[in-house]
Amino acid sequence: MKQEATVVLGKMSETAVACNICGSSYTLPEDEAGGNLPHVLLCSHIFCSTCLRALQSPQNVVTCPECQMDTRIEEEVDGLEVDSRIIGLIYTARMNTKKGHSGDRCKSQRFKSPPSSAAVHTQENAEGRPDVVKVLDEALGKATENLSQLDKLHKTLSSGIHAQLRKERTRIIREIDEAVDKAKSILQKRRSILVSKLSDVDLLFTDGRKECKRIEERIKELQTAIQKARHVRQVPSLETYCNLDKILETLHIPVDAESYDMSSMSLRSGLRCSLQMDSLVDSLRNCLKITDDSDDCILEEVTVEPFQHVVKSGVEVWDSSSQSVRGNADPIPKKKNTRRPSFIEEIVEDTDTSSEIVEIAHSSPGPEPRRNERHKALRRHRRQHFDRPLTPQPKLVHYVMATHIVNPGHFYVRYMMEQKSGQKLTKKVNEFCSGDSSLFTFSDEIKTGSMLFIYWKEDMWCRVTVTELFQKECFQSVTKCRASDVSRLCVYFQDFGFSKGVSIPSDGNLSVLNECLRRPDAATLAEMNGWAPLAIKCSLKDIIPADLLRGWSLEAADEMRSLLGSEAVEMQVFGEDGDTLLVDLKKTPMVSLREHLVFMELARFYSPIVVPGSAPLLFYPSVRPALNVEVNAMVSHVNTPSDFYVQLVENMEYLLLHSKLQDCYSRPQAHSEFQVYCPSLSQACVACYDQEWCRVQVIGFPGGRMVEVRYVDFGYRKTLSVKDLRQIKDEFFALPEMALWCSLNDVVSPQETWSDEACVVFKELVEHKLITVVAKKLVPGTRPVPVCLYEIGDDCTGASIGEILVRNGLAVSSKQSQIKDAQPLETTVWDPPFEEEPLSVVLTSPPASEELKPSLILPTCVKDIKVRVTHVTSPGNIYVQLLQFDGQLKRIHDTLKGLFSKSEPQEMLWEAEMFCAANNTGVWERGKVCSVSTNGVVEVLRCDFGNKVNLHVNNLRPLSPDLIGSFLLECNLSGVRPAGGRSTWTATACDFISHYLTGAMAVMTIKDPSAMPVLVSLFCSNRAGQNVSFADFLISEGLALKERKAASISETVFSEQCVLSEKIPEPQRITSPPQTPPTPTPRINPPPERVQTHSYPPPELPPCGHTLMSISAISEQGVIYAMTHQAVCEFDRLRERLQQHIKTLPRQKNYNWKGVLGCAVMGTDMFWYRGQVQEVIGGHVKVQYVDQGLVESIPVCHVYPMVLCEDVPQLCVPCQINGVIPIGKGWQWDAVVLMKELLLGRSVNVHIIEHPEDPCGCVKVEITVDGMALSKIMVHHQYASFDPAISSQEDYVVKPPVPDLDDWDLNTVGLEEPQPVLGVYKELQIPKVRKHFPVKVKHIRAPNEVFLCVLDKTQEQEESLEEALECVNENIENLSLLTDFPIECPCLAEYSDGKYYRAKLLGFSQLTPSVKLLVRHVDFGSDDILPTQKLRQLPASLHHFPCAAVYVKLAGFKPTNVCLESERIPYRPEWSMRAMMEMIDLLNGELTAVVTATEPQLTVLLYNAGGTLVHRPLVEKGLADYA
Repeated sequence: MKQEATVVLGKMSETAVACNICGSSYTLPEDEAGGNLPHVLLCSHIFCSTCLRALQSPQNVVTCPECQMDTRIEEEVDGLEVDSRIIGLIYTARMNTKKGHSGDRCKSQRFKSPPSSAAVHTQENAEGRPDVVKVLDEALGKATENLSQLDKLHKTLSSGIHAQLRKERTRIIREIDEAVDKAKSILQKRRSILVSKLSDVDLLFTDGRKECKRIEERIKELQTAIQKARHVRQVPSLETYCNLDKILETLHIPVDAESYDMSSMSLRSGLRCSLQMDSLVDSLRNCLKITDDSDDCILEEVTVEPFQHVVKSGVEVWDSSSQSVRGNADPIPKKKNTRRPSFIEEIVEDTDTSSEIVEIAHSSPGPEPRRNERHKALRRHRRQHFDRPLTPQPKLVHYVMATHIVNPGHFYVRYMMEQKSGQKLTKKVNEFCSGDSSLFTFSDEIKTGSMLFIYWKEDMWCRVTVTELFQKECFQSVTKCRASDVSRLCVYFQDFGFSKGVSIPSDGNLSVLNECLRRPDAATLAEMNGWAPLAIKCSLKDIIPADLLRGWSLEAADEMRSLLGSEAVEMQVFGEDGDTLLVDLKKTPMVSLREHLVFMELARFYSPIVVPGSAPLLFYPSVRPALNVEVNAMVSHVNTPSDFYVQLVENMEYLLLHSKLQDCYSRPQAHSEFQVYCPSLSQACVACYDQEWCRVQVIGFPGGRMVEVRYVDFGYRKTLSVKDLRQIKDEFFALPEMALWCSLNDVVSPQETWSDEACVVFKELVEHKLITVVAKKLVPGTRPVPVCLYEIGDDCTGASIGEILVRNGLAVSSKQSQIKDAQPLETTVWDPPFEEEPLSVVLTSPPASEELKPSLILPTCVKDIKVRVTHVTSPGNIYVQLLQFDGQLKRIHDTLKGLFSKSEPQEMLWEAEMFCAANNTGVWERGKVCSVSTNGVVEVLRCDFGNKVNLHVNNLRPLSPDLIGSFLLECNLSGVRPAGGRSTWTATACDFISHYLTGAMAVMTIKDPSAMPVLVSLFCSNRAGQNVSFADFLISEGLALKERKAASISETVFSEQCVLSEKIPEPQRITSPPQTPPTPTPRINPPPERVQTHSYPPPELPPCGHTLMSISAISEQGVIYAMTHQAVCEFDRLRERLQQHIKTLPRQKNYNWKGVLGCAVMGTDMFWYRGQVQEVIGGHVKVQYVDQGLVESIPVCHVYPMVLCEDVPQLCVPCQINGVIPIGKGWQWDAVVLMKELLLGRSVNVHIIEHPEDPCGCVKVEITVDGMALSKIMVHHQYASFDPAISSQEDYVVKPPVPDLDDWDLNTVGLEEPQPVLGVYKELQIPKVRKHFPVKVKHIRAPNEVFLCVLDKTQEQEESLEEALECVNENIENLSLLTDFPIECPCLAEYSDGKYYRAKLLGFSQLTPSVKLLVRHVDFGSDDILPTQKLRQLPASLHHFPCAAVYVKLAGFKPTNVCLESERIPYRPEWSMRAMMEMIDLLNGELTAVVTATEPQLTVLLYNAGGTLVHRPLVEKGLADYA
C-alpha cells in the first residue's frame, strides 16, 4: 500500500491550483459572477473556464493544447466535469484563512506517536478526530503561501540569469566582431572559433545555478509534503505509513529570501576581446587576446610548430606538446594560471607562415614531469628521424594486442608497453566520472566530434568521440542538440577502435543519460587531449581478398580473431598509408598472420615480401653407399622396381633419434606447443604415421587445408591435414634422411610401365625384408640410385632379385633392350616429372633482364597446367590465368603503377574497343573499353581477369601499344553438354559452376588448342585432397550430360593408315617418314563389366532373455551391432577360412557396382573380410563389414564382387534400444559418440525383448552398463526421452538380470546372505475422506509449492522412525558407501548437521573434476548436491517407513501479473523474493488442508488457525492474485 501511495503522489500535478495555460488561479462561483472553475477534458487534462471558452470552436469542440485531442461540448463549457480535488483544495485554503493559528504545537505533539491499533482505520474514526483535520488545514494554508513565494523567487532568478547571460554574450560577440573587422582576412576565419568557445561563459554562473538547484529541491520537497498531507487528510488511515511530524515540520518551514544568493543576476564575466595592431607585424604572439577589465591577459600563450605525423615504434604521436591522432585536437597547456579559472581556447593561424599560436587557459594541473620529458624525447626523435636518410631496413618489432578487427585490412591494436599508461588513464577517467561535475545538465549540448565518457564495463569509463547524433522526434542525424533531447548517438572508442550505438529511452530524463554518459569539463578536456588514443589503426601489408569482387569475407575476420585471440603478438611495421600502419603480425616466430590467411585461401598476396634468410631448414640428403660395396639394408617402401626406398641398417643412431622423437611429441602439451599453422613448401615437420611420430617434408598443397608430405625416413607419401603437422626441433636435424631412393639396375619393364603383377611380386620379395644392396652407378641427387638387390642366405649372398623377375617374365634385362634402343626415337614430347615443375611460381619473380611479354603464349606441355580461374560465365566460357605467368603479370602491374600512379586525369574522348590502363580499387590494370555513358561512367573489360567493371573516366589512362595484350585464356569445358535436351546452358548450371570455380586453383589439360574457346578439362581438389574432374562433377549433380560423338572421318582414315603401316616393312618406314608429326592412337576404355551378387544370409538371432554379448560397432544412425560369445569364436574361424579362399591379390577390373550386394573386402591389416556394398563414391566404395557392423569407405582396388562362405550367416546382430525415443528425427552425433565411449569393445548384459519381423531388422534390447540401463543414461544426458508406454515408476529402477548359473549343488551354510534390492519409497497417504486435516509444512519451494506432513499419524510410528535413524547414525561407519547410482535409488545422505537422513537419487550434477549427485531428503523435501563419499546404502530397517513429506501445490492464488519487486526467485522468476519471505511467515503455526485435486498433481487449500486461507495476505499486499 505504501508503494501505491507513492505512485499516486508522483502523479499529482505541480500546478494543481493554477491553470497551465494562463497561470490564473482557480476560483469558486461564490466569489465572482461565474467563477473560474477547473474543468476536465476527455483526455484528463485540466484547464480553467476562461481558457476553454477561448479554445471553443463554432462547432462546440475544444482541442486540448497539450495532446491535440478533441472534446465535444453539449451546451457550454460549464457543462464539463469539474475536478473535485482542486475544488476541495480551494475550499480548504479558504477555510484556513478564517481560523487562528494557535495550538499548532500542542496538536502536533499529540500525533507524534500513532496508536498501536491504527493498522486498520475506518471513516468513522476519522470523523471522531477533528483536530487532525484542523491542523492539516492550517499547515496546508501556510504551505500554499510558501510555495507561491518560492515560485516567484525561482522565476525571478532564472529569468535574470538568462537575461544577464544573453547580455554578456551579446557584448562580447560585439567586441569580437569589431576586432575581427579590423583584422580583415587574417582574423576572419577565426571568428567562428571564438564565438563557439563562448559557451564556456556558462561556467561563470555556476554558483547561480547551484542556488537555482537549491530552490528546485526545496520546491520538490514542499510539493511532496503537500501531496502527502492531502492524502492523509482524505484517508486518515494512511497516517501509519508516513511520518506526520516530519510532514508538518516541512509545511511550516518559512521561506528566507535573504538566504538565497541572487548576485548572479548582475554578474559580469569581466572578459572582452581586444586587437593590438602595433604588434601584428612584428609577431603573432599578441595578435588577438581576451582580457578582463584591468587589461590583463588571462590566457597563456604556447607557440606550436606545424603538426607533423611521426611514427615511432608504431605509436602515432604529434610533435610539440600535443598527443592526438586527430589534427583538430586541443594541445596540452604549458602551465596553469593561478589567478582565476579560465575556460576559453583560441587558435590563431597565419596563412603566410606555418607556425601557429595556441592560447589556452587551463585550471587543472599541468602534465606530469615524466610526460614532459617524454615529449622532449619525442621531439628529439622526430628531428633525428627526418635527418637520417631513408633506407629500406625492416622496422622495429613490438608486442601488441588486437582490440578490434573489422577485416585484415582494417583492425586496431594496442601496444603492450602502453598497458600501464592505459591503466593510469582509466583510473583518471573513473575518478573524474565519479564526481558530480561530470553530470549533464539541462543547458548542456552534445555535438558531433566532441569527447565524452561512456560506461562500458563494470566500474570502467572510457573515452569516446561522438560520430553521429539523433534528436528526439527527428529521423535525420543532427550536428548538435541539447543533452535532454538526445534519443540515440553513435560513439567511437578512442582507446579500442570500435564504434557503439547508445539509445536513450524516449521517456528517460537526464538521470538516464547520466547513467551511461558523462561530459568533461574544460580542465578535464584539456588533460584528456594530452593522452594520445591507445588504439592504433593497422592493415596487413600487401595482401588482398581472395575474391576481389566480393571483398573481405567474414571467414577471414573470424579466422583472424581466432588466431590472435586476446594474447600478445609480435608486430612488424613496414610503413604507413595515411593514418594506417602497414604491418604483419606473428603469434610465434613460425606463424605469420599474412601467410596463414593466404594458406587458408582467405587472401592472396599482391606483392609478397621475401625476407632474407627466411628459407626453411632442410634435412641433410641421404647418405649413398660406396660403389660395388655390399651393405645390408631394409626396403621401407616400394612403388615399382624402378622406384623404391631402402634404409641402411648400419646406422644405429636412428633408433635413438626415433625414441627421442616419440618422447618429445607424445606429451599432452606437445599439440599446443608445436602446432603448425601455415606450412611452407619444403618445410621440415613431424607427423604421425601408424601411431608413431616421423620426420616429414612438405612437398605440395592440394588445397582445403591439406598438405602432401614425404616421410623422409621411409619414402612413402601421404596427404594430411595441417592440424596433424608439428614443428620440428633443431636437434632432430642431426641425422640425414634415412630413406635412399633407388631403382633396380640392368632391369627394365617389358612394357611401357611396370605391370601390377610385377609390382606385387617385387613387393613380396623385398618389402620390409633384410636384403643386400650394391650400388652400381653415380647419379645426380634428382635421380634414383641404380642398385642390385640380393636375398640374404644362411651362409652367403642369395639370388638376385632382378634375375628372379627376369626368369618369371616380369622384367627384361637392359642388355636385351639395347636393340630397341638403337632404333630411331620418335619426336615425342614428354611431360616433365612432377617433382621438377616450378612449385612456387607465384613467389618467384623473373629476372630483370628477361624480356617482358605482354600477352599469353601457350606452353609446349599442354598437360597438368596449374591455373587460377578468374571469371566464369558458363561451362563453355571460363577464363583462367596460368600460374607460370604470374611473374609476367606482376611486372605488367608494377609497370602500370609506375607509369600512372602519380599521373593526372587526361581529357580524352573514350570510345568502345579502345585499350586503356584502369585504376580498379587502387590497382592499375589493363582494360578494354566496352561502352561509355553520358555521365562519365565507362564499362571496362579487365583484360587479365575477364569480368567487367564500371569506372569513372578519371580512373582511365591511355595504354601504350607495347603493353596491349592479355594473360587470360578463354576455355570451354570438354566432354559435357547441357542437360535437358537444351542447346544452351541453364542459369542453374551457370550459377553452380561460377560459385565453385571463381577464384579456385585447378589443374588444366588442353584438349584442342586450335579451338576458340580452347577445349580443356579441369581438375579441382576436393575435401579429401583428391583431384576430381569438374565435368564429372557437373554430370553427377545432374546439370550436364556426357558428350557422345561418333567416330569422325579423320579418325577412321587415321585408323586405316595405322593398319597399313603395320604391313609396311620397318626399313620403308624409316626412309619415308610422314610429313606431319604422328598423332597418338586414342585410348578406348572398355565398358565396365556387369557383375551381380546377392547379399549374405541374415544373422541367427539369440532367444529372448538375458545374454552376454560383445559390442563390435555402432553406426551413425545409432544402430548397435553385438556379437554373442559363440559368434566371436566363429568369427576367428571364419577369418582363417577367408584367407584360404583368396591367397593372391585378384587382378583389378572395371566393374559396374550397381548390382553388387555381397563382396570381399581387403582390410587395412591385409586380411580378407566379408562385406556388403552400400554406396559408390567416385573411386571409393562405401562398404559395411557384415560380421562386425563397421562401415568404411575403401578404394575400389580393395573391393571385389564375390561372395565368400555363403553357408555362414552374418555374425553380428543389429540392435535398437527399447523404450526410448531419440530427441529429434534420429540419434544426434554427440549421442552416438557417448554410446561408442560406453559400449565399444565391451562385453555387456543384453536383455533381448522383441525380435523383428524382418530377419535383417533391428532387435529391441535393453543393455545394462555397470548396473545402469543404457536407456536411462541416454535420457539423463537429454539425448532421448522415455516412451509414453512406460508408466510404472518401478520401470525406472534398474534391476540386475537374473544370473545365468548352472544348477550346482553348493553348500551356502555360513556364507553371508546377499543384500536385498530395495525398491522405491512408499508415498505418504493423504486422507481424502475428511474435509479438513492438520498438516505441517516441511519445506517450501515456491509460495505455491510446498512439502507437507500429515499430523494425524500415530505418535509411535514417528518415534520409531526417529529412533531407527538415531541407531543408524550411531553405527554409520558400518554401512557401505553407495556404489550404484540408478535414478530413484534409496540411500542415506549426510545433512549439514553431520547426521544421515533418508534420501533418493535424482541424477548426476557434476562429473568432473569429481562426481557429485543431486539427492532429495524424502522426509523433508529439500534437495542437496553431495559427493559420493557422503552417500551410504540404506538399511532394510528404514525402507518400510513411508516418506514423511509429500509434494503438493497450493490452490487459490497465482503470481501477480504486475509486480514492482526487482528481486526474484532464480528458479521461479514469476515469484518475487518478498512474496517468498511473506509466505514463510504465514506458514508458521497451526495449519489445516483440504484436498482439491489429485490429478495431474496433488493440490490442496491451506487454512490457518483462524479458518482463513493462508494466501489471503499475499493477495491483499499485491504480491499475488486470486486464481
